[in-house]
Amino acid sequence: MTASQPLTATLSKREACDRRWDVGIIGAGVAGASLAIHLARQGQSVLLMESQRFPREKVCGGCLTQRAIASLEELGVLPACQAAGAVEIDAIRIRQGTHEHRWAIPRMLSMRRSTLDTILVRQAIASGADYLDQTYVSMGPSEPRTAGEVRMQLRSRDNEAKAPHEVQVRVAMVAAGLTRSPLAKREAWPATIEPHSRIGVQTLVPAESLEGHPGPWSDALQLRAQHDLDMLIGSDGYLGISRTDGDFYDFAAALDPAAIGKHGSIAAAIDALLASCGLPTIRAITPQGWKSTPHLTRRSWPVARDRVFLVGDTMGNVAPFTGEGMSWAMAGAKWLSDRLQDPLAFSSDQGSGDRAMAEVETAWNDWAGIQRRRHQTVCQWVASQVRYPTRTAWVLRGLDGIPPGRNILLRKATQ
Repeated sequence: MTASQPLTATLSKREACDRRWDVGIIGAGVAGASLAIHLARQGQSVLLMESQRFPREKVCGGCLTQRAIASLEELGVLPACQAAGAVEIDAIRIRQGTHEHRWAIPRMLSMRRSTLDTILVRQAIASGADYLDQTYVSMGPSEPRTAGEVRMQLRSRDNEAKAPHEVQVRVAMVAAGLTRSPLAKREAWPATIEPHSRIGVQTLVPAESLEGHPGPWSDALQLRAQHDLDMLIGSDGYLGISRTDGDFYDFAAALDPAAIGKHGSIAAAIDALLASCGLPTIRAITPQGWKSTPHLTRRSWPVARDRVFLVGDTMGNVAPFTGEGMSWAMAGAKWLSDRLQDPLAFSSDQGSGDRAMAEVETAWNDWAGIQRRRHQTVCQWVASQVRYPTRTAWVLRGLDGIPPGRNILLRKATQ
């Protein structure tokens, strides 16, 4: 069975609601599927729920850093990712205007999210988790109706008018991405969007469209050097281009929303960014169109309370540069799953179990703060520098002249 074949649910909604689960996970992306693998291996009963049908594409540059690769190996899926065609990246080429800088970086992998997420969900199922797709989930009241319990309402994509099913779990994990859709109207879970936050946009372009297109694309990007990550920096955002599995090029950008309004469309804004770097446009050769995200730079607080934990991008994010988001998601999934073993070992009616769970909630809130201060600092710094063309030019020239400092920065940026 290949990663391109559709995934099917392991049970029906009614069957899911007839059971009481240790853990319910909303969202089967990198964070949710990684959690499902770790928790199922511990012997917990895990229900992994997803609103889409896999495989599906998702806005993402698809870069897997050193820490992410180590996590994939621990999850037992690295060989499957390599067999599916993950492309190795060992250099980054940064363009701003007519200036170009090419530096070696620690090895990364490039993969489409449709491939990676499907592999992770298959591994979760193989580890003992149950999987329910094409299901929208909303949370119950902020306080559990019964001690040691969280309730979720499930609706199918095609029967919004029908009464929802209800499923009971001991712990709920919300891994629903930037939209935080299961918590959208919950005052207990506030979120803030940073001023001037950019949005993410992405498309996949078949390799043959670029390499065989009558124009200067092949020469301009040296596309046949498949192991480079190209980063193009303009006044309205930045764009990453990398070869990925399935004979595609992944075009993923962080753009100022105002730039899209100024140019009239995402495609036109991308073309303007390409033109500012002396490259040809691609509007005529992007048959799959552009997908977009909500604002990237946001923060949720708290990230744990009342037996509900936010994980992955649902916790908040900064504008990523080289795949940091997936690295953080997998590291967090491992950290959290390890600490949930003891609370879940208690029966639901034991007060000591509630106290143990409360301690994990406090620790997860603390972990999120440390994560933002320690691991997102480099990403935040890079994202702030590239907003100012003159400053960016000086920083890039300085890094060219100070190789040791540059290498330290690149290692931290590709963790």
